[in-house]
Amino acid sequence: MKLILIILFFFIFIQNSNSQHSKDYEMIGTLQLATQEIISFKLTFKADEDGKIEGTSLTDILGSDRTESTIKGNINWEKKILSFHEIENINTKSQADKASFCYLQVTNANIKMVKGKTIIQGKFTGKYSDGKNCVNGQLYLIGSDYINALAKKHLHSDYGKNKDSLLKMQQQFADISAKVGNNYLRSNEALSLTWKSDDILIEVWDARQADSDEIAIYVNEKKVIDSFIIKAEKKTLVIPFPEKSDAIVRIHGLSEGKFRLCTANLTLRDGQNTTDVVAIMKQGENVIVKLKRNL
Repeated sequence: MKLILIILFFFIFIQNSNSQHSKDYEMIGTLQLATQEIISFKLTFKADEDGKIEGTSLTDILGSDRTESTIKGNINWEKKILSFHEIENINTKSQADKASFCYLQVTNANIKMVKGKTIIQGKFTGKYSDGKNCVNGQLYLIGSDYINALAKKHLHSDYGKNKDSLLKMQQQFADISAKVGNNYLRSNEALSLTWKSDDILIEVWDARQADSDEIAIYVNEKKVIDSFIIKAEKKTLVIPFPEKSDAIVRIHGLSEGKFRLCTANLTLRDGQNTTDVVAIMKQGENVIVKLKRNL
């Protein structure tokens, strides 16, 4: 059971499996701060033939400070080292001021192959946007392909003596995995996005069971859509970005439908960048998405 619980912890971060010879990589694990605090961390990147990498990092994955950032760096498979640094935030649930964000830097982390799994270990430092140091600690990552293989093996019915417990765990995996792939916002929570496009493109639908949940959407308190009943089919809104520097999108729950709570799936598209949000509200309450202009 202990082994299965450990696998469960890692399984929630899995989305795609990749081999070392692929140009796409995904690593998951933790950051351990000098204060002994441990923070969940996921690294996804593409590598070109010269070893240059670009991708994203995801920090505090299921926490209140969940933050996705762009990263750049280099990987050298011959010397077995990886270096990268975070450049800017894509989205965050943290309400901290932009100047107080700490951007991760990793230099020459070691890449090891141990019994068929890729492990990356090394030191990291963090710097504020003005270059001052803010944190340091240890990075530990493992390839999701190895974890995926273990999860498939140990979550199979042949390994579960209690079928009900196994089904319950598999459902928990599915629920938590969905939370990893999406930004879950409950009543009165907010998400901040960096925005570059001149338009705000929003897709709205009900990804589960359409139960007549009803919402209204406002941009800078100007009503964009009124008394909209969410359906399984996506509704697309294209809204010109307001003239002021930032915009606030407010999703207001008008009715909870047939089942408890009003739930809306939203995809916000900023050019090629997309952010998925699951808004879960009580009737009369709101979820907020802040769009911070970055031209």
